[in-house]
Amino acid sequence: MGIKWIFNEVEEHTRWLFGNGKDISAWNDKWVMEKTSKEIYPENNYIKQFPDMKVSDFILDGEWILPTELLEMIGVNELRVLNGDRDRRIWTGTVTGDFTISSEVEVIRQKFHQIHWTKQVWDNSFHPSISCNLWKLARNITATDDNMKKRKFNIASRCILCKNEEETREHILWYCNFSEIIWKWLGGIFSFRNPRSFEDILQLSNQKSHAIKETWRLASFITMKELWFLINECLYDNGKCDVLVIKRKILNTISDSEVRIKAVTWNSQYDLQVLRSFGLKSRRVKRMTVKEVFFSLPAQGQLLLCCDGASRENPGASGYGIFGRNSTGEFIIAISGGLGISTNYYAKIYAVIIAGKWAIHNEFFNIVLRTDSKAVIQAFASHKLPWFAIARWRKICSVMTKWSFIHNYREVNFSADKTTKKGSTLNRGEKNHF
Repeated sequence: MGIKWIFNEVEEHTRWLFGNGKDISAWNDKWVMEKTSKEIYPENNYIKQFPDMKVSDFILDGEWILPTELLEMIGVNELRVLNGDRDRRIWTGTVTGDFTISSEVEVIRQKFHQIHWTKQVWDNSFHPSISCNLWKLARNITATDDNMKKRKFNIASRCILCKNEEETREHILWYCNFSEIIWKWLGGIFSFRNPRSFEDILQLSNQKSHAIKETWRLASFITMKELWFLINECLYDNGKCDVLVIKRKILNTISDSEVRIKAVTWNSQYDLQVLRSFGLKSRRVKRMTVKEVFFSLPAQGQLLLCCDGASRENPGASGYGIFGRNSTGEFIIAISGGLGISTNYYAKIYAVIIAGKWAIHNEFFNIVLRTDSKAVIQAFASHKLPWFAIARWRKICSVMTKWSFIHNYREVNFSADKTTKKGSTLNRGEKNHF
């Protein structure tokens, strides 16, 4: 019963990676498009006339021979590379095309919107009690008056700290007169403006050292928690709005958390002054390591192709860039193109494949491929490529006389990196030649 329950999902995420086309039904299997031809064109007369056709019927001497009726359904650019091997049924849920239970679970499970700040809240630098309360505040699952009203409670709402506005999470944390005094004091230590949202808390320290980032987030998280706790104290324990008491609590909690702060500082007066303001000891200083990098031209008769691919959000709008020079350093070609929605890794794989296809088309059969990704080089060296690249790479290897890979840093591969950024702004399939 369990297998039958996921049968439709398994069918939906499997397709054929064809070699000779003898095992693939032309109409009932997915081999080019995301759906079968019969599903897309259920009333097509050609399909009804030849219901048992195989993909091998469209191949002659290793080349595609398509009837006019089929060209109306399948574009020539959508056809895959032929390699003559046996057809292989693959699973699109993994990079390699192999089916695994874990990948099936990943496909069928219900996915919610990913929260980007979870790792910053549940960090070892913060005590679990701080993280727990911050989680509630960030998710707005606290018993503020506005949340109580959403649950049909009829109450008159007024902030107990300033007695001017309605009690909401945003007012208590950011806009209350009492809260602004605390944030102004804390921001003055870091030379930050008053935050107006939880996003501001996470972004204000982006350009600072790791130790300052940890200290700022620790201090601001404690401040948010203490402001929320103060509301409860005033409501239920006859607490008082005393600025000095809140400041003392924040400083004491930061001092108690010093052992958890492990990040390094920059060797600057600013970092030292901030740490001393909270009574923290000096941290280790991050040491810069200078690495010497070189750019070398290929040997006589070789073509150097610098390849790169990138995605804006990983996954997101992606593109590739290719920059070619010969053994004398003469500029040969620069290409950039869009890939649609993809990941950084897939974009870099595509860049190498497209570079190889261009080299063959222009009769360059001895090439050197440069990339800044060791993972991509390892994938090609071990033949553990994504399923969509296997047939293409085999075709390139069968034609090439010689090829090799060189890894270098992005600073050396700057030309390809620049063209890649232009490519990521293009739509899928669009190209620029320079």
